[in-house]
Amino acid sequence: MMSVLTQRLSRLRCTYSVLLRLCNKSNYGTLSKRGLSNYLKLSHVHHVTRNSRRCREFAILAADHQQVDADSQRVADDRDESPAKLEILRENDYAHNLFLNSFHYSTTVMKPITTHAYVTNEEALRFLEQDWSLMTSEEILFAIKKLSYNICLGKNERIDPLKYTNAFNAICIEKMTDDDLMIMMRHLVPFRNPLNYSFYHNFCDRVDRECTKRFSQLSINRMLLLCDVIYQMMQSNKSQYMWYSMRKLGNKPNKLQNARQLVQILFFLNVCRKPPINMYELEYCLERCINDLSINELGIAALGFFKTGTQIRNVNFLIAIMKKIIAEVEIVDSVSIGALLKLIRYSMKLNTIPMLQELVTALTPHEPRFTLMSLTHIAHACARVALYDKEFMDRMIRRFNSELKTARLKDFERFIFVLASLNVDSSNSVYQNMIEELRTTWDTSRANEISKYPQVASRILGYLAVLSIYPTDLIGRVMGQEHLEKVYRNWRYLTREYCVLDYSLRLEVPEYNGPFLKPSTCNLLEKDLFNTTDISVVRPLPHYAPPDIVFCLDEQNRLVPSKEFLSQFQESEIMRVDKETSRNVRWIALVMAPCGLLIRNTNFPAGMLAVKLRQLPLVGYTPIMISHISWFECTSPQERCDYLKKLVFKDNAELPNK
Repeated sequence: MMSVLTQRLSRLRCTYSVLLRLCNKSNYGTLSKRGLSNYLKLSHVHHVTRNSRRCREFAILAADHQQVDADSQRVADDRDESPAKLEILRENDYAHNLFLNSFHYSTTVMKPITTHAYVTNEEALRFLEQDWSLMTSEEILFAIKKLSYNICLGKNERIDPLKYTNAFNAICIEKMTDDDLMIMMRHLVPFRNPLNYSFYHNFCDRVDRECTKRFSQLSINRMLLLCDVIYQMMQSNKSQYMWYSMRKLGNKPNKLQNARQLVQILFFLNVCRKPPINMYELEYCLERCINDLSINELGIAALGFFKTGTQIRNVNFLIAIMKKIIAEVEIVDSVSIGALLKLIRYSMKLNTIPMLQELVTALTPHEPRFTLMSLTHIAHACARVALYDKEFMDRMIRRFNSELKTARLKDFERFIFVLASLNVDSSNSVYQNMIEELRTTWDTSRANEISKYPQVASRILGYLAVLSIYPTDLIGRVMGQEHLEKVYRNWRYLTREYCVLDYSLRLEVPEYNGPFLKPSTCNLLEKDLFNTTDISVVRPLPHYAPPDIVFCLDEQNRLVPSKEFLSQFQESEIMRVDKETSRNVRWIALVMAPCGLLIRNTNFPAGMLAVKLRQLPLVGYTPIMISHISWFECTSPQERCDYLKKLVFKDNAELPNK
């Protein structure tokens, strides 16, 4: 369906990644559930080469920029130490440390407890051996304090964490006073890392639910302070109280007392990942107070949008963010620049490209003090709009060459994606250097990383194939059955880079004698990724020149083969669908509505479009008008996907009127 709709909606950008979710027998959620949405987008970009007289278009593999690398919502829920997860931890730690070190947040952030007493392991064990179900709230609080002192000061020889199980399971938090509960939570923070066990997680969940019952009516500052305590105390990001608080505070941002409260709310939304509020209101408030915040505070706020998959809608605000970075480029931290550039990339519009060019020019001299990861985010923003800045890319390549030994596998993937997107000369030495680094470390220092994240290695080689670079020995490893089973286990979960590798090898490397995909696997991939046999671009009404996209759905909203039926008609015939053919199925005709066929500034069809919409039902089709106005009101692929789902899968009677 995607390739067909892309032809018809050439003026409506980002259709490919959106409509791909509607194929595969209408299981529009399948790709995201499988975690494949990040790897299946085919981006058709306009590439401007170093020679301004040479311009060309080419298709490249592209990460789905809407998943926040996304890797957007999957990363949010995983607790494994993946490369993306390590980055999230660094970003969150950076943000929280900024809060701790700023007097602006002194009333809404819990400072580390500095009062300690020396508690030996023997004394701590005596507390743990008691029956905590018989202890009073005061005794429990006293014991928790002592145990926290022991953990803070006894880092060399700690008590077996499982010895805490009975004590924490026996605590009756419902009987504690509000003050005792709050004090206990402060002293639980040191337990977070040592007690990474289910009994402690369950206890924190109980405390979190109790907070939701008791503390729903706190002042803004006290609510933010309690959210901060919960953030420091809990291993999980699924806090009920934090979610409730963000919904309450975020839905009424006009009641916030200062800009710092807004920054903290966006930080906690970053932690929660799934915003329970209208983020546009927060965008409006952030735009109003942008001059009251430092550039690093703005970076923390940017994470709140990016990690929740929320674009900046206001182009003027996006430009203002870039101008602020340029103005404060001397003091912006590396983590902040990475956060800001991720949001800029995610929210990029065509009319913001000139300002992005200015931003990259301003950032280039500061390359030495930015981390490789932050530089990669800058490069990704350039790749997003096919913007090639020679000085920056030359610096980026030199930097990557110098850090090959310490760069993560994920850094390799991101960097090669940028090089492939910008079609950087394949003779550049950086490619061979990366390949040699992978060759020499595949079975040694990077063996554990490759074993843990084998799909990243596959994507690296897929991006290299885009550049016509084929390290056949490494390709043979990722194409081997053992690797495929380790990565995907189920052949249906293979992603597009394998199609690129398999077919490109056959075309460009005829001497390759390593493993290929099985023919049955290739057929499966073609069907899942590129199948359009059940989608047709035809003219069911031959007296209208623009063709329509026609497909057939059964009662379970699954695609029904229709090409054979439609092929029996001549081009000059009306493709009438009779009642017998329409039994238990729906024939859908997607009708494009560009600006010239709608009444100005409305979604009302005019002239011949109105006639076509009236006549299609007469020959058995349910017409669905795709308005260019409604399409461009959707600001992300997810919104466009929801828009199409709403049109295609709602009641038949309502469809023609939309």
